[in-house]
Amino acid sequence: MIVVDASVAVKWFLPEDGASQAIELLRGREALLAPDLIRIEVASALTKRHRRGEISAADAKETIQLWIEALKQGVLQLSANLEDLREAANLSLQLNHHIADCLYLAVARRTSSRLITADKIFAEKAASVFPGVDRLAVTAAGN
Repeated sequence: MIVVDASVAVKWFLPEDGASQAIELLRGREALLAPDLIRIEVASALTKRHRRGEISAADAKETIQLWIEALKQGVLQLSANLEDLREAANLSLQLNHHIADCLYLAVARRTSSRLITADKIFAEKAASVFPGVDRLAVTAAGN
């Protein structure tokens, strides 16, 4: 099982650094897992791209619909374990990092799964407390 965060999942829909590697994960044999927060985080990232002028409102709406359809089709398993929230809060305090990111780390630790992120800073912090963290291969210009 592999835990993926929103920085990876958004690459399934947008042509950006690391997209091909993210799609390989999606097409791979290992089951993908994420906290249910990912539903909101990916949609939020897509609307943010519109606010920045990177994609049109129509493209944002269409891509969010594709995301919703992917979720309905079970592209990944969603976890809503309340104990993960407690662990994420502890990790957030320990690592001095956003609790939302730490929720992915908490799920990975609880399930003894690999965690894959495209976020360089988070990957470095998470790896300091959990050996199963990998950073999605992106170019030097990426996160």
